[in-house]
Amino acid sequence: MSTAGHDASRDASAAARYGSPRLPRGARLTAAVRRLLLATVAGLVLAAIVHIVTILLIPVLSASDAITAYRALGTGGRAELISASGDRGLPLPREADPATVTAVCSYDLAAGPMRVVARAGTLPLGLTLHRRGGGVIYAITDRAAIRGVVEFLVMTEEQRDERIARDEEGEAARELRVVSETDQGLIVARVLVRQPSDRADAEALASGVACGLAD
Repeated sequence: MSTAGHDASRDASAAARYGSPRLPRGARLTAAVRRLLLATVAGLVLAAIVHIVTILLIPVLSASDAITAYRALGTGGRAELISASGDRGLPLPREADPATVTAVCSYDLAAGPMRVVARAGTLPLGLTLHRRGGGVIYAITDRAAIRGVVEFLVMTEEQRDERIARDEEGEAARELRVVSETDQGLIVARVLVRQPSDRADAEALASGVACGLAD
């Protein structure tokens, strides 16, 4: 056998024993970079999907959790404070501001319409109604107070129609009626704390919001 033939046979035998010849260093680097880019892109796409799904679910999940967590608040006829320290084991609303005092009163219109009464003070007061499932259905501030009082009724559309049918002439104009799309929801009172010394007054103002069954 010739020398060339012997060398070719030896190379083939070595290739069979040790695998394919190694790629050039540049080619190996390119392949590694390509694999890294593919892994990075796949990770980013997965993260984006998770992020989008989470954002879409936040209003539903947070509202449902809030209704569940706060459903016992206000059953005594007054809004109850939600402490920023979480000492009651209750979560703060998602939009909670450390510069405000927050009190919550839950409602269940299955028992009838609810009357909400808040007295204006020296600190700014705001009230928002949140329906079950997420979303603010009504908001009002103490600027709308009449003789220092903000008062309105929360009811279903059917309850509103029944109340209108019972109204005497001119009676409806004397009360503000807010229709809730769901039987259950939350009334959230927020009072702005301008100075640290205002906190006690703010807590008294927020927890002074009355929320009970309407007559």
